[in-house]
Amino acid sequence: MIRLTRRLDRPPTAQERAHAVRLRLTYDERVKTRLATMSADGQAVAILLADARRGSVLRDGDLLAGDAGALAIVEAAPQPVARVTADTPLALLRATYHLANRHVPAQLSADAVLIERDPVLEAMLRGLGVRVEHADAPFDPEGGAYDGGHRHHGPSPRDDADPVSATVGEQLSIAAHRGRGAGGP
Repeated sequence: MIRLTRRLDRPPTAQERAHAVRLRLTYDERVKTRLATMSADGQAVAILLADARRGSVLRDGDLLAGDAGALAIVEAAPQPVARVTADTPLALLRATYHLANRHVPAQLSADAVLIERDPVLEAMLRGLGVRVEHADAPFDPEGGAYDGGHRHHGPSPRDDADPVSATVGEQLSIAAHRGRGAGGP
């Protein structure tokens, strides 16, 4: 059994990528700090992350290390999701606002929002006039602004944030703070 006990705070090298086992995990599995699972090639794996903060999430591409040089790369596994789209950016923004008001984990893109399937939320969204389609896709929702759950490997969003590589949530925060510094609201 492969025992993985810590997350390495850097992307894997090409050599590590070639030799590491792959862990295809759903979002629900990636929020656990202790998990018994199987690698993509059928090896038994124990994830025992004692130093993980409550609420931390393993992200697609994270590198885990453990006993005897063991390495694993986390991959977001396809899972049932609801894909929310709209005819206008404002309609999609309204739907996203109502999801955020309910603290729903959401994966954001320029033209869609992915959430875990939930018939009650889906009915609310349809009532707002947006489209909801079911799909199976990797689900890697935005991290919280204060939980260190950003998805890029690089400087903290608080340190000279790069608006190009930042997540959508970080980009909005960067823009809001720039507006305040320039005498904006």
